[in-house]
Amino acid sequence: MNLENILNDASKARSGYEISYFKEAGIPVYVLTIKILVLDKKTIGPIDEAILRAIKAGLSSPEDIYAFLGLPSSVIKSVFANLNKDELINYSRSISDKVARITLTTKGHTVLQECLVVRPVERVVKVCMDALTKRLMLINPDFLYKPSEMREFGFQEIPNCSTKRPEIEDIPLDEFDRLISRNRTTEDDNQELLAIKVIERREIRYLPYVAIFYRNSSKRSEIDVSFWNEEGASIQHESIFRELGGPALIGAEFLSGSSPVYPMDLSCIDSASSENDCLEDVLDSKSSDADTIQSVLCHEHPGLLKRALQTSNDRLLIISPWIRHQVVDSEFIRLLEEALRRGVDVYIGYGIDENGRGGNKKDQKLPITNQAKSELDRLDRKYNNFNFVYVGNTHRKSLVCDDVFAVTTSFNWLSFRGDKGKPRDERGQLVNKKRYVDRQFEDDISLLKNGYKGGVTQ
Repeated sequence: MNLENILNDASKARSGYEISYFKEAGIPVYVLTIKILVLDKKTIGPIDEAILRAIKAGLSSPEDIYAFLGLPSSVIKSVFANLNKDELINYSRSISDKVARITLTTKGHTVLQECLVVRPVERVVKVCMDALTKRLMLINPDFLYKPSEMREFGFQEIPNCSTKRPEIEDIPLDEFDRLISRNRTTEDDNQELLAIKVIERREIRYLPYVAIFYRNSSKRSEIDVSFWNEEGASIQHESIFRELGGPALIGAEFLSGSSPVYPMDLSCIDSASSENDCLEDVLDSKSSDADTIQSVLCHEHPGLLKRALQTSNDRLLIISPWIRHQVVDSEFIRLLEEALRRGVDVYIGYGIDENGRGGNKKDQKLPITNQAKSELDRLDRKYNNFNFVYVGNTHRKSLVCDDVFAVTTSFNWLSFRGDKGKPRDERGQLVNKKRYVDRQFEDDISLLKNGYKGGVTQ
């Protein structure tokens, strides 16, 4: 998913509401393993057809049929057994008969006329059902995230709100038949659904969405949770989730007491040409000191970080206590290396000491993951204009782009995926006057050079 585009669309979608928080998430989906009963229609083989025609012509003993077809009895005996199993022929013998007589059944006459064998067989199929809407979904289960993958990427697992697990009676037979008919192979073309016998297994997977927490601008305690992907908002999911009390289950009430924030106008930043000039025009478009400081909403931070990577010409500074490879991914590394190649002096500072917070050390979050450290160390060795610094201990979160803008915030720039628990109402302040940007850069550089000194960095 293109997170930036989704957030831009979502931020303009609701008049009177603002985005208070967002989280990459997954809608719960049941992957159902189901045993079904189908009528299997198969064309009969040439030997089967020849035997049935011989019986219809009046041959009733196996010996006569062997002789008529000119085939050894060892070959035909197994065919007889299958024809009898499929209820196409009958064996009967009167008191005066020395051997059993073979006759066609009613089904045998029908099959001979159509040259098709029809018999019920069991099959096992997998289908997906939306856990919230209870609608069947035409989607490959391999495209869904497993719970372990959700936790690995730091995505929010949207609960199914204790809705009843799906049973056979919850599956509309006609809708189910249409669904499996779309996935039939050539071999299955002649199969007709008779019944759903049993649901053998129910696995929870997740379909990627972005959970958007909207706050009513006039009634601050009112929080709505919406679900977005590239196709837009899913009104059905939002409505059902709200009716089932879902927002409270993922901590929406924790955002209700937050103070107002006001979005910046970053609309023209999307222009592919002269991006840096456009960004400077937007961020320095107001002349009064009162407009020098602008509030930054939670969902606007990733876009600012990306623009800083893409548009910086002289210097770029990032301070983030924690660094995670889910944020410092291949795309981030690519943009960072492009900035280094065009001669930008890049400074990244990180580090947090949680020893004073209590608990076991093994439960404490490391300041940087191995994957992220390996990639940043590689660039640090490769480029002289890259300064990758372990500060030692900081809660500071800063971003400075040239002398165009600087942001001080509660937002963890390089571990943005966030916690797996309750949502946070992140907020920052952006300054766009050169003297204030320079002042923040000097203060942040002092921290990177000297480390944290327990109160001062000078």
